[in-house]
Amino acid sequence: MIIEVIGVATVLAGLWVLWQGPVAAFWVLSLSALLGAAAAFKLPALGDASVPPVIVVALFLVISVALRPRLREAAIESLAPSGPGFWLLLFTTYAVASAYFMPRLFQGLTHAYSLARNDIDVGIVSLVLMPRASNTTQAAYLIADLGCFMCVRALMIRGQAKAITNALIVCAVLLLVSAVVDVVAYHTDTAFLLSWLRNANYRMLDAGEIGGFKRIVGTFTEAGAFSYVALGFYAFCLSLWLDGFRTRITATLALLLALCLLLSTSTTAYGSFAIFSSLILAGALVKLANGQATRRDCGYLVIFSMIPFLLGTAIMFAPSIWSAMMGLFDATVSSKLESQSGIERMRWNYFAMKNFWDTAGFGAGVGSVRASSFAVALLANTGVLGLLLFVVMLASSFTPGRLLSFDDAVARAGFRACLALIGAACLSAASVDLGFVFFIFFALAASARQLRKREAPQFAASNPAIGARHYQLQGASS
Repeated sequence: MIIEVIGVATVLAGLWVLWQGPVAAFWVLSLSALLGAAAAFKLPALGDASVPPVIVVALFLVISVALRPRLREAAIESLAPSGPGFWLLLFTTYAVASAYFMPRLFQGLTHAYSLARNDIDVGIVSLVLMPRASNTTQAAYLIADLGCFMCVRALMIRGQAKAITNALIVCAVLLLVSAVVDVVAYHTDTAFLLSWLRNANYRMLDAGEIGGFKRIVGTFTEAGAFSYVALGFYAFCLSLWLDGFRTRITATLALLLALCLLLSTSTTAYGSFAIFSSLILAGALVKLANGQATRRDCGYLVIFSMIPFLLGTAIMFAPSIWSAMMGLFDATVSSKLESQSGIERMRWNYFAMKNFWDTAGFGAGVGSVRASSFAVALLANTGVLGLLLFVVMLASSFTPGRLLSFDDAVARAGFRACLALIGAACLSAASVDLGFVFFIFFALAASARQLRKREAPQFAASNPAIGARHYQLQGASS
């Protein structure tokens, strides 16, 4: 094992959070999740695999929660049957088991695109299906994701929604700062100053440019990875603004993150942003038709209705800007599938689906197959059963109805962020692991039902008319 300087700092931070407590551990975990191109350790025994700082911090978070009885009890309760945590546990158990058994069961039966490391470079190449180091590393990531989910949900249930939200808002700010620093460093030829944050054994695409626009990568390996995380924070902030909580800061962050996504030059960003915006727009229109729309819902509709007018103004008064935008659109969207990258990614998906059929729908095992879509990767690696478990897991976290409190709004924001991230992952994710950012938001979403059971009596007491109706329904159901 090779210990990096960032690894030493990460371990020291982990020891500090053991002393400070789980809330401090969550802060450090959230911040370390932004270091997508960093490595705390490197493991030569596993193909020189890089261990990101967030994995190390997650271990200290789990220890910190386990040392406190109330939080430990809440973390264990998060896996109760029929809840989102239960389905996540089943999905993780099956996925980890598939990582061990499937490559051995179907060894030599098919060829799969998988991650290969050598002395020169890191890349995805076609290899005969067999057990590999990526099976172990991907399984380890899923186990760490489960531990992260349990701890964050325990903090939510124990009344730390405000602290969690504060940490995530700070992370959104730092994500924007990293984007600005990345662009400035590129144009001033000082990108080498960020090399200590890009020490992982990954392929770094931090110097790309499309249509005269610098591809924004921030502290990640490439523009797609940056935009994936930025989209999650955008959805989280936008949801809080729409629900009327911390409107000034969340509105500002949502606007800046949206601008950052549009300037990122990431095809994934554009596609997933359009899909998520369509969902929010449809929800606002339904609320308007039902007479339930708030001023913020109406504001969101007005902003979208102004887009054609703004585009027309750009064409009339700033044709050069319009030409640059159209060039960027052509390079990242309309001509994407014809590019070498687009052709290569479609090839990955084609052979991933071939692996799915070659293994009779069971999948080749987590870590065996790389694709260019989360849905395809899920089928190719875990088969039909893995896909069904994941769908049920996500559906079980959906909790419609009236908001009861700030905690409830945070949970809803977490669910919306999950939807945005899944949309982005289905467009370009290479593996089954959706990352720590997704599971942080999923833990928030999964806490909604228990929070509502606890808060419903208080809400009914403060709203007599609703309270009377609530108890009438309870009496009718009994």
